[in-house]
Amino acid sequence: MFVPKSPFVLGIGITTQCNLRCSHCLADADSQGKRISYEKLIAIVDEAGRIGVKDLVLGGGEVLLYNNFFSVCERALSTGLNLTFSTNGLLIPQNIESISKLKRYNKLLRIGISLDGPTPKIHGYFRPEDSFYAALKAIELLQNEGINIHVLCVLNKSNITLIPDFLKFLIKLNVNNVRLLPLMPFGRGKSYIDEMLSPDQFYYLLHEKIKWVEEFNINIGLNMPWEFLFHPQENIHPRPCVAGYLRLWIDSNGDIYPCAYMSDVPFGNIYKNSISDVWLESPMMIKLRDPSLLKGVCATCTYRDGCRGGCRGLAQYLKGDYLCADPYCPIVSQKLLR
Repeated sequence: MFVPKSPFVLGIGITTQCNLRCSHCLADADSQGKRISYEKLIAIVDEAGRIGVKDLVLGGGEVLLYNNFFSVCERALSTGLNLTFSTNGLLIPQNIESISKLKRYNKLLRIGISLDGPTPKIHGYFRPEDSFYAALKAIELLQNEGINIHVLCVLNKSNITLIPDFLKFLIKLNVNNVRLLPLMPFGRGKSYIDEMLSPDQFYYLLHEKIKWVEEFNINIGLNMPWEFLFHPQENIHPRPCVAGYLRLWIDSNGDIYPCAYMSDVPFGNIYKNSISDVWLESPMMIKLRDPSLLKGVCATCTYRDGCRGGCRGLAQYLKGDYLCADPYCPIVSQKLLR
């Protein structure tokens, strides 16, 4: 099996400090929080550029609370890394001048703004309602500066039926890129398992996605390894779970995981290990990448090598083993037969 010499995407949760306390927060962020030291973060960025990482994703907490944040951005962009960072938008007005200075790297830079619906009430289901207007202001300011942006929307049972209205709303805002992120049972999200999408709601989204893309002329990021099962006529190929295969995640403690959804047992720590050491030599990483070790339905599934078992994080959390089948897979749930 081919394994790239480095992750294609490196995500870093640089801090768990935040100016909001959203009730579903994956990072369990608060006003105090933890942070990766500036010196270590710069060293991580340098190693990422040196070993061939393509995309660097910085998240929080709220990244704009991190001291010397724009120095980190400058370092990453000057190295040639594609840089994405996400923010709730509240601090964009105070930082728009610093962001504007990054425009010379605009082809490499993208900023994600959290927005969960077309109204303050829907957006405020997990977040303070007034943060809705801060997000809209942030979008406007960034667009005025010509910065590439996308919207990050956490999907749950309160907003799933409003997705078409939300897409219309985004078009009015001249936003043409949105990532739909299903609520996951991690961090404070563990308290909202009942608000997670059901398998049938997942399948509804995947059925409707192609229609929405054409109807609204908007790019919708909502990718699951088994999406191809719903659109065989579209020649959509299996997209394997990229955790530990193309993606790596480092949290604010320096712990290294295949992705942010697999944070139960660290595969290493950046204060003790290099990215390359964990990527190439971690026994758990090597095991994770071997589809022949998958269990349950996946063990004999026709699509095993292409799908790679679906979301490993959901398998680990809901089944207690990252080698188990993704419970949301339509074959596992017997909504589709092999």
